[in-house]
Amino acid sequence: MGSFVPRVLPLLVISELAFCQLPSFRCDSAASPLANCPFLTDTHTPSEQEMSSLAPGDRSDRGSGSPERQGPNYFVSPVSNTAHENFHWGRALFESFVYFSIAQAYVVKDDYRWVVVENGVPFNHYWRDYKQSLNAWIHSGWDDGDPKLYSYVGHPNEGALTAFIQIQNDPQGRDLEIANTKAYWWSRFKAFWFAAAYSTQWSIGPLSELTVEKYGTQRRHPWTHAGTWPCYQHCVAGVGQVDLVVTPVAGMGWVLGEDFLDKNLTRRLEGHTRNLFAIDATRCALNPIRSGANVLHGKRPWYRASRDAHEVYFGKHAITP
Repeated sequence: MGSFVPRVLPLLVISELAFCQLPSFRCDSAASPLANCPFLTDTHTPSEQEMSSLAPGDRSDRGSGSPERQGPNYFVSPVSNTAHENFHWGRALFESFVYFSIAQAYVVKDDYRWVVVENGVPFNHYWRDYKQSLNAWIHSGWDDGDPKLYSYVGHPNEGALTAFIQIQNDPQGRDLEIANTKAYWWSRFKAFWFAAAYSTQWSIGPLSELTVEKYGTQRRHPWTHAGTWPCYQHCVAGVGQVDLVVTPVAGMGWVLGEDFLDKNLTRRLEGHTRNLFAIDATRCALNPIRSGANVLHGKRPWYRASRDAHEVYFGKHAITP
């Protein structure tokens, strides 16, 4: 036994070294080793001529379609295609409702006296007030009386955030970075209409500013552009077409802008440094609306579904033969 170990141990070490010399140099730098390394995933099915040259016993082992019986010339079975992942409607609607509730809470805080103007009861005379508000909205024109900061900055932010909610719940679009491809533009087109639907609900929907804060009703009298009462001409009632149009259109422009900055500035930084604080801070600073959508999605503000900062850095500095 004492002489057995010194004789066998070198053989074991040599066999390990020999195994490590398998031709994997091409696979070591491959982005997807199992897809690019044929000696690992070769599942060649023998042709009829090859089958005819085999003994009957061998044919049963190699003719099967299962990975376990397709021959000995592979080490790891290939990864099978995963099932198709559909759009996460439940999650998208939940995140939209959470955002809607936060926005409504902010508005109700300022307009609470109008919310309970009907005998101190919210939604009192709901259908009567809703019809009055819709009629006022139809005849109101473009301006709703809000400051320009709200209409042309705040509402585009709303449109961008709801578009990002759609994107992060869409398996076909959440990993895409800005590019002139059909897949990218189709993804953002769907996000645009999701934001438009949210904007419509917020502006004139059955649970909107019209029904909660009673904009455009007879009980809430029009006011001047300065926000004073009474008003006799050039009055505003808090309703107008501006938000319905600007929210999704300018919001999608905001999304495209953040996509552009994320790919051309943030990704470039990720390729030059491994300082995670600098990377995370840059991601949040250049993509503030996406960061808010990430929080609603249960992720960190600097989260990116399309990449990892370390992968970008090592990918850029990888030594290629």
